[in-house]
Amino acid sequence: MRNLLPIGRFSEMCRLSIPALRHYDELGLLQPAIVDPDTGYRYYSMAQAVDADRIRTLRLLEMPLPEIRSILSGDPAHTKQILEGHRNRLREQADRQRHAIALLDSMLREEPPMTYEIHLRETRPQPAASIQGHAAWTEIGSFVAGAVMEVYGVVGDQGMRLAGPPYTAYHNADSSEAQIDLEVGVPVDEPIEPAGRALPATLPGGLVATTIHAGPYENVGAAYRALGKWVQEHWHETAGPPREVYLNNPTQVQDPGALRTEIVWPIR
Repeated sequence: MRNLLPIGRFSEMCRLSIPALRHYDELGLLQPAIVDPDTGYRYYSMAQAVDADRIRTLRLLEMPLPEIRSILSGDPAHTKQILEGHRNRLREQADRQRHAIALLDSMLREEPPMTYEIHLRETRPQPAASIQGHAAWTEIGSFVAGAVMEVYGVVGDQGMRLAGPPYTAYHNADSSEAQIDLEVGVPVDEPIEPAGRALPATLPGGLVATTIHAGPYENVGAAYRALGKWVQEHWHETAGPPREVYLNNPTQVQDPGALRTEIVWPIR
């Protein structure tokens, strides 16, 4: 067994534990060069240290084992595709963590609760261009941003005029499901023709209760609570999904505290 290393030496050199090496052997991910038929001892070649190092690095990056197996197959084009896909997953995780940190920071600041003025108004049915879809709670921001840009493009391509700022309607806002059904759109002067994901829609008319939230979107839950409490205390019932109307463009607002979001809730 010249030029082969026993599993203990190979473990030390590659910085992979012996249980991990045995596990990778069982999975067929990194099998020994030779297994002694009498003793069952595993021996590895020096050349296998390259694959061992790749496995260790990719596991540190939390890549799933099936994807690592595909990378070890040696197809450069497929390897690049897998690496890019995992990079995108890590970016999404980082975005969720930044969102969570922002929420914790706002809670730690212990700022006095915002006072919300509630208003009632009658609305008329309004044509809109919208995209409907599903998103995890932590991914709503990116979904809304992409959908708004897409809808704006369709409206512009069809020569329509905007009739108000963009909105997001939450069709199961009280759901405990991991994903939520939502509709992102903009009011328009007349119905659009379907294009891609964008479809014609109608914002319903009727009585609505509204309030304005000032500040980051992460804190908008306080506005919903205030509005829901007011509706209940004044003996109203909700009559449809609530929607957020974005009164200013977040890409043009330097201070998150300057953001303005109107919460509109149909009632009866």
